[in-house]
Amino acid sequence: MRPLLLVLVVFIGACSGNAGADVTTGSTTSRTTTSTTTIPTTTTIPTTTTTEPPPTVPEVARALVTRTGVVVSVLEETPTGFRVTTPCGNEAVVREGTTLGTTQVVIDPGHGGEVDTGAVGANGLMEKHLNLEVSQALQADLIIRGIDVVLTRTADYASRLGVRAGLADRVNADLVVSVHHNAPTPAPSPRPGTEVFIQSTSEDSRRLGGLVWGRVMAALSDFEVEWTAAPDAGVLRVLSTRGNDAYGMIRSPRTVSVLAELGYISNPAEAELFATSEYVEAVSDALADAIENYLITEATGAGYVAEPRVFNPQPGIGGSLCVDPRLE
Repeated sequence: MRPLLLVLVVFIGACSGNAGADVTTGSTTSRTTTSTTTIPTTTTIPTTTTTEPPPTVPEVARALVTRTGVVVSVLEETPTGFRVTTPCGNEAVVREGTTLGTTQVVIDPGHGGEVDTGAVGANGLMEKHLNLEVSQALQADLIIRGIDVVLTRTADYASRLGVRAGLADRVNADLVVSVHHNAPTPAPSPRPGTEVFIQSTSEDSRRLGGLVWGRVMAALSDFEVEWTAAPDAGVLRVLSTRGNDAYGMIRSPRTVSVLAELGYISNPAEAELFATSEYVEAVSDALADAIENYLITEATGAGYVAEPRVFNPQPGIGGSLCVDPRLE
């Protein structure tokens, strides 16, 4: 396990709930690069008697975990701190935080903030909260496996699609998985309606998508639920009417990327399942298995759909509606 990233998750778990609403810019005090506190409670990490060496500071600060737990791309180190890109795409100077270098995996919890809640289940479960809970459990699982990982969003705040994609490219990640739960509800189905959207010109994205789909389908099939699914559910290319990849988290990153719609939160039966810890554990383990297989094997997946879907999704949150979290 790489010690820097273990420190990072410990930091994020404690700070993620403290993100506020205003950006603090500019300062003249000195900066530090380490901080520790408690881990998130979404997944239990077993204790170990192994003594870890002290964390190392990357030679180049590509990203930063702020004191409030927000992960931001670093544009430049300055005498007063770090010039960074905020989640809403603004620039700010942050005095201190934990620096990150290159990172293997970026997990993107879809949606976030007051405006962009995502879909909402009949039981009141909000997609933005569920996406984050699954992503945090996945993050903890990957760290146990010794895989470097960072989240694009660490609490309930808005973050623009271009900023999320830019973070993955900035840390030179091997892959991005964007976590979502779908709506509106399609027809009943004997099996889960998991859909994984892939980059249309990337064979690596296609392979990652097949591994994600296969593992998630196997995990969800263990639950007895009245599933719903679209007729073409599987590993899909989704193109806009202009002919390019329709979704921003697929189209924008240079990094290999997939977007996983794990199931239909708009289906009451599925929403009830999604509200359980058993679901979160099962699906996060499945995603971790798929990511690990992609990184260390040449395995291919399943569920590939030959014909692309044509769809024009709603645009992501605009700059005028995006409210940055507190960074310090």
